[in-house]
Amino acid sequence: MDGQVVVALIGGVSLLIGALVGSAASLGAAKYTGSQAGKAAVRAARSTYLGALDTARRSAQRDVFARFLTASQEWARQAAPAAEAALHWDQAVSEHLAHLNFAHGYVALNESVADRYRRRVSAVGSPRSITEAAQHVLLEAAGSDVVRAAHSVELHAVKLHDLLRDAGTAHFIAPDEVSRDDPTAYSANDPSRSPNQYAVFMAAINDFAEVAAEHLNHRELDEPGPLSRDSTWGDRSG
Repeated sequence: MDGQVVVALIGGVSLLIGALVGSAASLGAAKYTGSQAGKAAVRAARSTYLGALDTARRSAQRDVFARFLTASQEWARQAAPAAEAALHWDQAVSEHLAHLNFAHGYVALNESVADRYRRRVSAVGSPRSITEAAQHVLLEAAGSDVVRAAHSVELHAVKLHDLLRDAGTAHFIAPDEVSRDDPTAYSANDPSRSPNQYAVFMAAINDFAEVAAEHLNHRELDEPGPLSRDSTWGDRSG
């Protein structure tokens, strides 16, 4: 957890301390009176306490979610031209194989052409930053839909990276007894696979943003808790 998250947590803790001071006074009055006013004070104190706690927690989560989006979007900007280059590279290999014939045997795509595409595709690095950011999301929101959405973004980024690393490859698909000089024994990648995976990856990022926003805007301060057992305070009024 970095400095920005720590600052957010410190601010939340300060709010929480103030809320606890006020809550203690209200709870003390309720303990001795046992009246409806005292019970109302307990509910108000509980709401203040949970409100401050919720604010601190959501502030930290918001920072972590925002950094995950930033990491994903930055990697996406690098991956976009790489996916486009992979499409053209796979197309070039496919067309190259189609023009080969058995008489001339298998010949790889011209190295100068391949190297031009290779440089553009390899410009994008591994999505390690997304993986690291996803771990921070897990730390802040374990068990939530936000974590599952972040994991989906990570998986699609890794898959896209794998496809980019395999771009421009002519795969030998024939049985072992078939000669590797036979051009028909090779198959090119589907040229559309990298752009299609990039689109899926971008959709996963959008899904994460929506799920994260819903998570941050959803509040559950009225759930039953230890401080809501008014009957307990009533029993102690005597």
